[in-house]
Amino acid sequence: MKFRTELPSLKYPFQISYQDPILLLGSCFSDHIGAFLTKNRFFVHSNPFGTLFNPVSIANVLKMTMKPELFSEEYRYFFDNRWVSFAHHGSFAHPDENQFIAQINQQWNDTQAFLEQARFLFITFGTAYCYRFLQRDLIVANCHKIPNTQFEKNRLKIDEIVQIYKDLVQKMQQINPALKVFFTVSPVRHLGDGFHENQLSKSILHLAIEQLTDNETVFYFPAYEILMDDLRDYRFYADDLCHVGENAVRYIEEIFADTFFSQATKEQQKEIEQENKFLNHRKLK
Repeated sequence: MKFRTELPSLKYPFQISYQDPILLLGSCFSDHIGAFLTKNRFFVHSNPFGTLFNPVSIANVLKMTMKPELFSEEYRYFFDNRWVSFAHHGSFAHPDENQFIAQINQQWNDTQAFLEQARFLFITFGTAYCYRFLQRDLIVANCHKIPNTQFEKNRLKIDEIVQIYKDLVQKMQQINPALKVFFTVSPVRHLGDGFHENQLSKSILHLAIEQLTDNETVFYFPAYEILMDDLRDYRFYADDLCHVGENAVRYIEEIFADTFFSQATKEQQKEIEQENKFLNHRKLK
């Protein structure tokens, strides 16, 4: 008897080695897999602008990475005695404008250099809903606790996402022809939007990615299906029953490694895991 619907083995026409630079942007998958790869000492740049959720905001930071001058004054805002960026996570906020701009410029420079040599780019969409700052008619990555009366909630259309990313992927691959792009959809449910609305949102993301995937340079990794169809049990969720639990994260990490790592890479990873255990070991008193 079978009690789970396991996904078929995933196959892609390449593998990831320790020599391959990997850039990850977006929602929770980027955070979790980025942490996993970093811990195992891969060449990784993970969410350099903080966790981002909607496709427009993720696309904006990629555009600004290639062309930092696009980060204009309309993205900078002074609120609650600190400068915030409508293109970044709240962790970039700073009371001093010069230091605020300096840390952001440094991140643009670092990420631009990394993107130019990256072999793989993983982009995780979290939601098709976004918030527009009415005063500037600007879709924001983070509302920074500014009163919600200053924002309008919108749901992106499939065609909007497809058009943005077709153009964006083409430009990135002109700069870096070796770049392979992976899209994923976060399995985290945004129930604050509503149960049915969350389903609509995830469906839009999946349908947009379907049109972007060409199986030559643009691919899909089924992180969403691994949790929703394979594990499919609340014991694999965190206490809020929306976010991914630790066991599920480890399971997705295992599938990621089995899918992308060669035997030589797996052996090297095991050696590093043993070294990490030794370095983190504390002698009993």
